[in-house]
Amino acid sequence: MRKTQMTMRRQGATEITDSLNEAAREAVKAAIEADHAVDPLFRPEVSRLVSAYASAAKRHGPLIERAIGDALEAAGCTVFRNLGVPVTQGALELAESHDYAMTATRPIRFVDGKIASFVDIDILAIDEEREVAWALSIKRGGGATETKKRRAIERDLMALRLNLASYLRQQGYSRVTTAHAFVVDYLGSARFSKAITLTREKIDATFGLPIMASIDAMTQAMKAALDAELARLLAPVVRGMERPVLPKRSDALVRATPFGLHAHSRRRREGVPEKPPMSGRPFDSLSTEESVQ
Repeated sequence: MRKTQMTMRRQGATEITDSLNEAAREAVKAAIEADHAVDPLFRPEVSRLVSAYASAAKRHGPLIERAIGDALEAAGCTVFRNLGVPVTQGALELAESHDYAMTATRPIRFVDGKIASFVDIDILAIDEEREVAWALSIKRGGGATETKKRRAIERDLMALRLNLASYLRQQGYSRVTTAHAFVVDYLGSARFSKAITLTREKIDATFGLPIMASIDAMTQAMKAALDAELARLLAPVVRGMERPVLPKRSDALVRATPFGLHAHSRRRREGVPEKPPMSGRPFDSLSTEESVQ
């Protein structure tokens, strides 16, 4: 039985990889064809290049999420995507307390009437054969998550760890005895607590599946599609750089003025002149004028 199941997993992995690779190419096409606003900091052709690559990077994240969900589903897990999972007030309070480290692996009974909030989850996977469930918040991880948002996600996932197994048993998944909640940090820069983070190096071992092979193949397909478009995107940038640069105006043509851009530019070049020495006593000129009047 185990051998047959592993064969099914390999077949599923091939289908998933093919589907993901096609989705990656479509994502690049959509990123390039999207109507991007021109950033005033850049030349229009440079702005288009930067925006297309930034858009492609944003589309990469959902494909990582899809790869993980599809692989778990193909392995026989029941998979739910983009849902809110309830947690109780007691679990939230314990997640914020100093006692959490001692009770993190001790489940808390889920009580329907004491729901405090719903935790946003990208993937909930239930493997009844192995009696385990995983709740995953998936980040591409290209940069640090804003501190306030990061702390809220950490608290919610720590609370969910305490409630999830009990909640799923009440929902009919009676064989679930263990539940985990993780942030998947693909690029490793999201900066969540190590206790709840799955980096790319840990993904396959955690689930017992070759998920990273599908993700890496999809990433390479996306990169190849971008590389194929690079020459076309760069051509207008290169042409713009080859345009002749107009000669600078000579200093003699810069009109001296105490205000405006030219005056500011001259000050930047020449520095601040020395203050002339003061002659006589302070306010002598005012005293003289008053005496004349």
